[in-house]
Amino acid sequence: MRDELLKVIISSGFEVKPLGKGRFIEEENLSLFNSACSLSLKVFYGRGKHIRPWAELFNIRGGFFGSKVEVPLYRSLLNFSWVFVEYELDRQTMLELERGIEPKDTRLGIQLLRAGYRSLRDWYFPEGWMEGGRKIQAFAPEGRGFMLK
Repeated sequence: MRDELLKVIISSGFEVKPLGKGRFIEEENLSLFNSACSLSLKVFYGRGKHIRPWAELFNIRGGFFGSKVEVPLYRSLLNFSWVFVEYELDRQTMLELERGIEPKDTRLGIQLLRAGYRSLRDWYFPEGWMEGGRKIQAFAPEGRGFMLK
């Protein structure tokens, strides 16, 4: 599963540098970069049939938002049950959400829906500020999220 994920990420326009394990044995941290941008990716591969896999994009720097690699990267993560995308440096999305626009109608929300996600949630106070910056959570369509056996 990991090799398949890396192959898809690389084909979406990024180089990948492993940064090591996360807090759990099923969790891994990766650095993604290309000539225009860099970002961090945390993946949790799931645990058995009870805890579904998820991914989080954060520390997004450079020209990622609105680039030709944005939607392909979101598509590469569709096999996770959900993905979190930090929007702190996506000024347009930040302003839209602050004005009360629904996540699905923001610049980022439109890109996530275009990539194939079915619904969105705004985490504007994620875990009481203990889990990083503000982010949108996008849910994969039913039946897409893979599970470890």
